[in-house]
Amino acid sequence: MPTVPVPHSDHAPAPFAAALILFAPGGPLALDRNPALLIGKDGAVAASNVAAAPLRTMLAGTPGADLKAAIAAAVAGNPGRVAALELVALDGKPQSLDLTLLPCAAMDGMGALVLGRDISLERALRGALIDSRQRFKELIDAAADFTWEVDAEGKFAFISGPLALGYAPSDLIGRPPQDFALAEGADLVFSGSGPHGGAELWMRDAAGRPLCLLVQGQPLNPSGPFRGARGLARDITAQKARETELAEARHRERLVVHLLRSLRRAIDPAEAIAMALDTAIQAVGADIGRVSRFAADGKVEGLGGEATLADPILIQAAGAAPEGVAIAQDGQRLGLAFLCQHDGRRVGLLILWRDVARGDWLADDLFLLGELAEQLAVLIEQLKGHEALKHLSTTDALTGLLNRRGFEATLARVVERARHEHHGGALVYVDLDNFKQINDHFGHAQGDAALMATADILRGQLRVRDPVGRLGGDEFVAWLDGIDRDEAIARAKALQEAGKSLARFAPGTHEPLGFSIGIAMLRRDAADSIDALMARADEAMYRIKHAGKGSYVVVD
Repeated sequence: MPTVPVPHSDHAPAPFAAALILFAPGGPLALDRNPALLIGKDGAVAASNVAAAPLRTMLAGTPGADLKAAIAAAVAGNPGRVAALELVALDGKPQSLDLTLLPCAAMDGMGALVLGRDISLERALRGALIDSRQRFKELIDAAADFTWEVDAEGKFAFISGPLALGYAPSDLIGRPPQDFALAEGADLVFSGSGPHGGAELWMRDAAGRPLCLLVQGQPLNPSGPFRGARGLARDITAQKARETELAEARHRERLVVHLLRSLRRAIDPAEAIAMALDTAIQAVGADIGRVSRFAADGKVEGLGGEATLADPILIQAAGAAPEGVAIAQDGQRLGLAFLCQHDGRRVGLLILWRDVARGDWLADDLFLLGELAEQLAVLIEQLKGHEALKHLSTTDALTGLLNRRGFEATLARVVERARHEHHGGALVYVDLDNFKQINDHFGHAQGDAALMATADILRGQLRVRDPVGRLGGDEFVAWLDGIDRDEAIARAKALQEAGKSLARFAPGTHEPLGFSIGIAMLRRDAADSIDALMARADEAMYRIKHAGKGSYVVVD
């Protein structure tokens, strides 16, 4: 808009006339990019420059109360200011003006000189700066739980946020980071000299709980003497916990795969059960464990591991629980019991204990142990069948005594123990004299009855711990543990006396039934072999057969 010409008057007072001259073509206010206008005493615009066009438009309409009041005050002789006046520029964009209003004496009263300053760009830049700072703050808040700064002495000089490590900033200012660290090296991490990507540091919060911080920082004076450092700290405790849980889950998965592969290779069910128990202990961080089975009388029989006094509590609770799972606490240990079920039958138990400091059993622990319990149930059933087969392979079917194979395996163990404990013993061969006539005259059923009666006599006359076997036909054998020569002879005489009762199986025969007994004593002063011991017992029996039946011979 062109400058409004105002006729020159020699009678106009100097201030108003001078102001008019400033608006003349080529005058400083006419050329100014900021709006300027001169207002007469009646409030009408006496002169203005091009930049004042939006302001004149506003004045021609209904100006705001603040602007009207400021103009009236200036015309009355009081300077004023209107800050951040919002209007619409010539190009249609919003514009902000700061206005200064100065009284200006006119010939017939007072006028006002209005000088404006376009602050649109300044406000836009300030707004952009505020937005930028806000975005930066939000990014910092998202990237860190708190920001920090340490001074030249390595003590906290600044902490952002309401809480850091659970403390108010004022509780941390002036204290070194090492006061809250759970390990050495916090001073180096907070000096900004660590790796650019940050360092993980375990610290203690206000409640004494451990937490893991990812600390990033840089020194304030990288190339000179240390003057302090500043950086960010982020709590990654939950992330570390998730990483730990994931690592443990992967470890358990590897253990399960290893277990299943091992169980497929394991021939002996007892060995496989021990392997499964060891895997369970490792997988869930238990301290001790036990695998048991339910015997025919309902009692619990241990198959491996370590029992505790609190096991009965878990056993009872697991039996009463619908899912067959029970948890109990024993002082400083937390226990867990799983029922092992096969075809709907309770066949065994898996019991584990660990320190309560490790926390509650996790869902992953329960799932893994449930899978292991199913495998254990199968193994317990396999063990029952394995033991039955083993019993059949080592037991004489007629008498229930050990057969030759079973007795020789048992003899090797007891003789080795006798040598180790230096208490000696005797190997006793017992032959049933004149047995053939029973089968010939009374039949094999009568002969079998005589053999079973012989077995009963041996069981009755010998101790429970003394293994007894049937070598075949009418030949029997026993190991008398920890006895000397005199005791062996006394036992042989007692057997021969008891053997007289067998006469009832061959009534009317001229050759009575009885026992011939050969005894071989274990030599305490030499490494006596099993073969040598049995050879001496056989030699004793040979002497009896050639000297007459119904007697005994001792070979030292």
